[in-house]
Amino acid sequence: MFKIFLFISLLIFNFTLFTSTAKAVVDSLSVPNNKFGIHIISATPDESSPAAELVNTNGDWGHITFLIESKDRNENKWQEFFNDLRRRHLIPIVRLATKPLNEHWERPYEGEEQAWADFLDSLNWPTKNRYVIIYNEPNHATEWGGVVDAKSYAQILDKMITALKIRSEDFFVMNAGFDASAPHKPPKYFDEVAFLKEMDKTVPGIFEKLDGWVSHSYPNPEFSGSPDALGRGTVRGWFWELQQLRNMGVVKNLPVFITETGWKHAEGLTYNPNLPTSDILSKYYENAYENAWNSSRIVAVTPFLLDYQEVPFDHFSFKKIDSLEYYPFYEAVKNLPKTVGRPIQVTTTELIKGEVYSSIVAGQTYSISLTFKNTGQSIWDGQVKLKTIEGGKELGIKEVAVDRQVEPDQEYTFQISLTAPQKGLFKVNLQLFSENKPFDSPPIQFTTEVKEPVILRVLSKLKWKDSPAGDYILKVSGATGESSRKVILDSSGKSQELEARYLLPDYSFEFSLERPFYHPKTIRREVKAGVNALDFGILQPALFQAILNPKELWKLLPFSN
Repeated sequence: MFKIFLFISLLIFNFTLFTSTAKAVVDSLSVPNNKFGIHIISATPDESSPAAELVNTNGDWGHITFLIESKDRNENKWQEFFNDLRRRHLIPIVRLATKPLNEHWERPYEGEEQAWADFLDSLNWPTKNRYVIIYNEPNHATEWGGVVDAKSYAQILDKMITALKIRSEDFFVMNAGFDASAPHKPPKYFDEVAFLKEMDKTVPGIFEKLDGWVSHSYPNPEFSGSPDALGRGTVRGWFWELQQLRNMGVVKNLPVFITETGWKHAEGLTYNPNLPTSDILSKYYENAYENAWNSSRIVAVTPFLLDYQEVPFDHFSFKKIDSLEYYPFYEAVKNLPKTVGRPIQVTTTELIKGEVYSSIVAGQTYSISLTFKNTGQSIWDGQVKLKTIEGGKELGIKEVAVDRQVEPDQEYTFQISLTAPQKGLFKVNLQLFSENKPFDSPPIQFTTEVKEPVILRVLSKLKWKDSPAGDYILKVSGATGESSRKVILDSSGKSQELEARYLLPDYSFEFSLERPFYHPKTIRREVKAGVNALDFGILQPALFQAILNPKELWKLLPFSN
């Protein structure tokens, strides 16, 4: 009977509470989502590695909650950690913190919202949604400068929302989680409902400005309550909180992030027989994930805490004390079925080198290098391909896939092959795709025209010589690479007309003419379709080079004609 009542209550509540659609930057639940997560203390691979194993086994792209203190706004440090999370497919949920002072955390200083916005916007996040929690449990005096103050928290939350949204609409801004079990004993503690009402009175509509709702759904009393318990101070505390918001007139459908929850266990630095054992917690977590946290409105559940080896959180830790091993409930959660998450990532790129030539020669095949920089959030792999969305069929351009991983800020060079038809003007639109979905960046557009080949006629003289006739080497360097060919000049210093199909009409190339024991001469010319005269003028003898070769030296001298 109890279960039937619970089911009906949840059904009715979901229907009434969730009929209004949240206008989050990206609806976290519009794509496959893995709600499993974990809360960590140390932002290092020592914790992100076991965290990924915990939340991504049997799934992918789980969540990870951690705090950043105001004294630790180090862009390089945190970008490195974000890159690590990107590689491990972990979605960060960042909780902002000030700094501890004596027995409490300081309040934010005036204007600190700008410092946070600047810092957080400087980072390349792993996903489009940038999940940010604005501080922690402000209905505790120890978390808010020693005195609870709902008015000041509401005002600061409002400023933070504005500052972050000005920087980027991708910031997904959420409230601090509250202690739902706190007594109403100002100035040390404030009842959560009274605190929420005071916030809404101070900044009307403050909760409508949020993108998501953070809940600390702990199983009280003593963090050891039943996973079947209902209401305030239970693992279903998130549900009770949404009811309170509804009662206050909040209509926005806020997705839920349970960023702190979990049970104390008997094992720790000292054994506490009054707490459930770690074996019992395995059943508790299985029950909670399957029943208390199975709502489609929950985006993430990140229990507190992966690894803590000291008082006061040793009894929360998933990792055993002074051991490389984890408690049984770690394995229990790891082995639960999960969703393969597919969070939206920004996929942008920039062409930094190369082009589809604006003029090509009929019948020629070109190998073209195009170097792109990964300016987005995703790591490119074999699913990323360069395709033509216009002009590819006419020019014989085939799609090319990435053959290695390319992280943000790294570059990758695609080699495409193009064969010119006999005539025509063609538009070429190139687009990067990931799993057949186009990148966010617009296509790269080129126009190319098929033209007649370039024909060269080489002109040159030799100093002191009546006749420059003989063999020369013509070297060419330019957009199509480097090449060389033998050229024969007649007694008047002219070559025959030489078809140079490898040259691009209307492009500039560097030409060097060489003859043994003469200094080479280099000129730069823009060539056209048809005949182009390359006049190198007079080549100067390299007397020093020939000094050890008397026969050749004699040929260079003016009286040897």
